Amino acid sequence: MHHISEVLIENFKSISNGSFPLSHYTPLVGYNNAGKTNIIRAIGWIIKRSSLPAEDFHQVDQPVVVEAEICGITGEVLDAIGNAHRGRIEPLVVDGLIRIRRTQMTPSQTATTIRFEVLKRENGQDEWVVNPAGIDAAIGALFPDPIFVGAMENATEDVAKFGSGTTIGKLLKEIMTPVIDRHSPAVAEALREVGRRLSANANEKDETLVDLDGRIAVELSKLFPGVSAKTHIPVPEFSDFMKSATIRIFEEGYEDPEGRDVSSFGHGTQRSIQIALIKCLAEVRRVGGGNAGRTALLLIDAPELYLHPQAIEVVRAALSRLAGDGYQVIITTHSANMISRSDAPNTLLIRRSAAGGTKCYPRIKDAVMEAIDDADHQSETLFALSNSSKILFSERVVITEGKTERTILPAAFHDAFGVTPDEDKIGLVDVGGTPNIPDTMKVLRAMGVPCKTIVDLDFAFRIAPVKGLLDPAHVDLAVCKAILVELRDDGHIGLDADGLPTKHNGVSAAAAFEILARHTNAIPPIARLHQELKTIGVWIWKRARLRLTLE
Repeated sequence: MHHISEVLIENFKSISNGSFPLSHYTPLVGYNNAGKTNIIRAIGWIIKRSSLPAEDFHQVDQPVVVEAEICGITGEVLDAIGNAHRGRIEPLVVDGLIRIRRTQMTPSQTATTIRFEVLKRENGQDEWVVNPAGIDAAIGALFPDPIFVGAMENATEDVAKFGSGTTIGKLLKEIMTPVIDRHSPAVAEALREVGRRLSANANEKDETLVDLDGRIAVELSKLFPGVSAKTHIPVPEFSDFMKSATIRIFEEGYEDPEGRDVSSFGHGTQRSIQIALIKCLAEVRRVGGGNAGRTALLLIDAPELYLHPQAIEVVRAALSRLAGDGYQVIITTHSANMISRSDAPNTLLIRRSAAGGTKCYPRIKDAVMEAIDDADHQSETLFALSNSSKILFSERVVITEGKTERTILPAAFHDAFGVTPDEDKIGLVDVGGTPNIPDTMKVLRAMGVPCKTIVDLDFAFRIAPVKGLLDPAHVDLAVCKAILVELRDDGHIGLDADGLPTKHNGVSAAAAFEILARHTNAIPPIARLHQELKTIGVWIWKRARLRLTLE
């Protein structure tokens, strides 16, 4: 299915200059005021033109420019949009891609003068072509008007009042034609009967209106002789009735034959109704015909707002199913429940700074490919990271080795600093074993996420030399290994073929490292290893493991 695969945004609200890769289902994650909503509004704007006011410009003396790459334009898609549109689109497609760009030079510029361009390749050269004939309609054949649903502040109006921009209005618009066709003859006949009593020259005009017309004529003749006036009450069209359409809510155990207004319910119920209508709208558009070859954009701001965890999962699953089935779904979210393991690699981390404005970090899947050469390790690391949703909701990450750290460290952190790690935007994550830790650190750094790790002492011996964090011939490792040999020869511990502790006579490998850490001659080299690894963000417990000390 074709979809927008990348959008470049310049000078729009908080976005000075940013590039944002997109998939069929793209969650945007970031703290409040990071600019997530600005991104989805810019995406909607390039598909549906409107005049932007001054407050939508990052700098009012610079133009707003939004460029999008549309991928997946196959012969099947072109066949579906009809010959006229195909004739305009096909010459612009290169390797299944087309690039479009919309530019508004000044605030409140007339919508019809906003420049729309398409990248055209001719004789091996790329050139932006301004407003080719019929191109707006042809792009509309690929992407109908986006469905944008804002955050909670206008939910009542969105689901209860008919309007071109409301969900209920869009839903009724989709189904209006068959309703009008079915009922308009009977309604029109009834309205004609009413019109015979209300129009200006009706033969059977209502006697009260006739009397009023006479009074007006008498008074008007005194002021402007020869001029007459009569009351006229126009009869509405059937479609006008649809503009007052709404929905009424019926609650079990609440006796009211007329139902209740949406505004009488709490925010959670309102949001549930809103999401239900969005799903209905999407389904009506999907099965209603006329949408072949099209991809509808669903742009939803915080769909999880005010919903309980089980309802959030229902919404996530529903939106995920729509994605790729004629829809491209882009959401902003503050909830890890809106992101499944399969969604995590495509999630965008959105950050905002005073200097750079709104930007996004590299996606997990892109960072994995950049940081790790081996395909098997790419897959393994990607799986581990995708199961660690806290990575997506933290500004800094501490990678822990096990449950003990995840249990004790938050309490120790709170005792030391008076806040929890979460309050300080620090995520404690476990990536499924110490071998994954070095690769995970590479990926997080490639994403731009600051990270450190806390590990047991054995990491310095088993993992760090293999992963290139320490020289395998490091002098301090050699000193400690010599002490381990002494401890083995004295019968205290067992060693494997690599000269590292293994279970022996009831003494576990972990316990053997604890014995090493207490050895007088091992304390200085372990301290030096501790300091050296700290310089690259790895913190080893000098007394072997956390349960012995919190130093």
